[in-house]
Amino acid sequence: MNPALRVAIAAILAAAFATVLFPNYLSLRAGKNSVFEPHPFDFALVAISTFAIAVGAQLVPWRAATSVAVLGVLVGAGLLFGVFAIFSIGLLVLPVSLVLLVVLARAIRRAPLSLARRASLGGAVVGYGLVLLFIAVIIPPTVECFANGGGSTSSQRWGQSDGGYTVTSSGTSTVDGVQTGRIESSNSVATYRCEQGRIVEFRREAK
Repeated sequence: MNPALRVAIAAILAAAFATVLFPNYLSLRAGKNSVFEPHPFDFALVAISTFAIAVGAQLVPWRAATSVAVLGVLVGAGLLFGVFAIFSIGLLVLPVSLVLLVVLARAIRRAPLSLARRASLGGAVVGYGLVLLFIAVIIPPTVECFANGGGSTSSQRWGQSDGGYTVTSSGTSTVDGVQTGRIESSNSVATYRCEQGRIVEFRREAK
């Protein structure tokens, strides 16, 4: 089989497998006290990031150019994360990434060109994929119940790009650890009920 085709097939299978397992991961995170509502873009991020990681990992000659590959991963991940988080921790990550980029350039000059090129590019692709996967898996719960009887809500992070998207949340708590609430957006209404830190009811209906 053609090597490029083999790499592509393996990456596609990895992306499909990760996308199928993503709801199971969210179910494990949710446990009995949270509800997650992944957006289609979250699934797209999982697929794209896993595809990138799988492609990069297959391109890198790990044994022959380990240091170059690791530096490529750190530089790729650091630069992308630094850009995404430029108004917060990214300001600290970017300078470190630029220093590592200089170190990577020197490491490439010391290694055989063919190996160094594959290791650096493949490592950078893995780094990009890791950042995108991290963004996908930190999806916030729509509703989270706490052991003290309280609860918290959050809006869908990607839905806010719609200019007509607004969210209002309201809730009531009782002394016996019960909280009920309502989350309303421009196109749906969700109601929930927490009891003793457990989510016992959640329902979303379209308007």
